[in-house]
Amino acid sequence: MEKILAIIGMIVIVGICYLFSKGKKEINWKSVGIAFVGQLVLALVLIKTPAWKLVELISRGFEWLLAQSSEGINFVFGGISDNFVFFINSLLPIVFISAIMGLLFHFGIIQKFISVVGLCVAKILKVDTLVAVNSVTNMFLGQSESLFVTKSYLPNAKDSVIFATLVGGMTSISVSVVGLYAGFDASMEWIIVSMPLTVFSTFVLTQIVMPTKYEPVEELVVENDKGVNFIDTMMSYATTGFKSVIGIAVALMVFISLVYMVNNLLGFVAPWLTIEKILGVVFYPLALLMGVPFGEIGVVSEILATKLALNEAVAFGLPQFAMLSANAKAMMTVALCGFAGFGSIGILIGGYSAVAPKKIPVVAKLGVKALLVATLVNILTGAVVGLML
Repeated sequence: MEKILAIIGMIVIVGICYLFSKGKKEINWKSVGIAFVGQLVLALVLIKTPAWKLVELISRGFEWLLAQSSEGINFVFGGISDNFVFFINSLLPIVFISAIMGLLFHFGIIQKFISVVGLCVAKILKVDTLVAVNSVTNMFLGQSESLFVTKSYLPNAKDSVIFATLVGGMTSISVSVVGLYAGFDASMEWIIVSMPLTVFSTFVLTQIVMPTKYEPVEELVVENDKGVNFIDTMMSYATTGFKSVIGIAVALMVFISLVYMVNNLLGFVAPWLTIEKILGVVFYPLALLMGVPFGEIGVVSEILATKLALNEAVAFGLPQFAMLSANAKAMMTVALCGFAGFGSIGILIGGYSAVAPKKIPVVAKLGVKALLVATLVNILTGAVVGLML
């Protein structure tokens, strides 16, 4: 029954996006269909075939990389990482991962991958090349940082392209935060699976809400802000990573404390009343259509609501997440792997202020719409995974 609901949910999500589409006549249903079928095939291959061993191998690679970061942390903090402290064990590894990303960017490895894969995706799915490249970039960098990779094209981009970059930035996660999410009792394997599947979901829904046109491009120049040498580039990325760590830590302290304060105040009205339960009422239909086990729909709706209202890290950290069944946790891990929260609108406005300031009014106008579509993208991805379990 859950699988039937997941299929119905996919149809409903596509229907909602079509209802609010700004270019119904321009929708390339063939392109949308290819993206959707491609997502289903990829999910089937990754989850139901020996390819899962590759996912496990990549996961072990990430875990090994995270383990290496503890050596530097132990040297600086005197072995404190041997006893689990969230800031030390889950947040600080972001600095080391960011440094590794800097090295890969300095030597042009990631740029080549982004350019080749992005151009192929654009050609196969018949979507705007800039949108395809930006979507691939989002798997490696954060939502604002990824804009710098194609910054020379954004000032002249159409509104539909800007919208797609907003949704793509909100639905994705960067490599640097994979360890952070894994620290919340989330499976590394499902985090890895979420990254390519979400790209397909993004194409499906953005090409319905605000379609983009494919124009053949032989080559797309991918920006590469190298330092003086690889050490300079590495340290620049590491410094940016540390700033992200501080920002995440501050946000978590504020938001989690705020949630507890509001819940304690609501407790005076009714002991069972919490902000998660109030917001969860709105998300109940979507949780139902996501195809999660019936007994966990209420809890899942609360977790989804927390992500939208606060952020995905707070949602991952809820006690309810850790208590989910294996299937529900897999679906929710995939659905939570994205930056779709109200704070993302401000982050993206800040990103565009640096690369294309004239587009800020467009970003502000499309921000809320992009957030809602991004939320549906993550739920659609969760439903696809649920269909395969």
